Amino acid sequence: MRIGWRFGSTLSVFKGGVLLAGALLLSACQATPPSASFGSSNPVAQPSWPARADAMALTQQAGLVAEAKEYLVTHHHAHLDLFVDGQRVTVPAGIGIAIGAAGVSDEQTPDGTAHSYFVHALCPAACLSPLHTHDPSGIIHEESQQANHAPYSLGQFFAEWGLKLDANCVGDYCKPDVPIHIYLNGKASESDPAKIPLENHLEIAIVIGQPPAVIPPSWEFLDP
Repeated sequence: MRIGWRFGSTLSVFKGGVLLAGALLLSACQATPPSASFGSSNPVAQPSWPARADAMALTQQAGLVAEAKEYLVTHHHAHLDLFVDGQRVTVPAGIGIAIGAAGVSDEQTPDGTAHSYFVHALCPAACLSPLHTHDPSGIIHEESQQANHAPYSLGQFFAEWGLKLDANCVGDYCKPDVPIHIYLNGKASESDPAKIPLENHLEIAIVIGQPPAVIPPSWEFLDP
């Protein structure tokens, strides 16, 4: 009886040790920050990516046709968040707009901290790409004279911005030197970002270097 009791106690201790080890291992895994999977933790320099002055030439390079006014038969919106080492990078106002051209208005944002650009009437020459940003909110406007126009691509938008975008690079940042991750509506995407269609109300997050605390899963669009 005493031998059986000792065996049972030893087995109980063994089982308890296995359970404790498993619990510690699980705890360690849960404590690992998400950023650990992003590779190098070396600081990444913040970029300076303003809207380009040659907007109409870049519109043509993106394979789009600029217009002298807005056509809203099809009018969709996507949203782009861009992070470099956890810091938000502004998507500038005026991408795809001939800033300073006749017919283009320069207005302050409601909070008075930045500029917005609009075409309210008719420009004397082409001044507006069908793919553009009015303000620095990150909202990408997609417009067309045609009903149910197929979405433009994120690659076309970056071409208008004058930045490289492909499976390995975003601007001057390239794998494997810098980790780059793409999220669509909060979910990781392994597809070539240049080929991502800008579907209506799509939330895109591009994360370069270490990630932010939260990956945005959506954007509160004001249109239906």
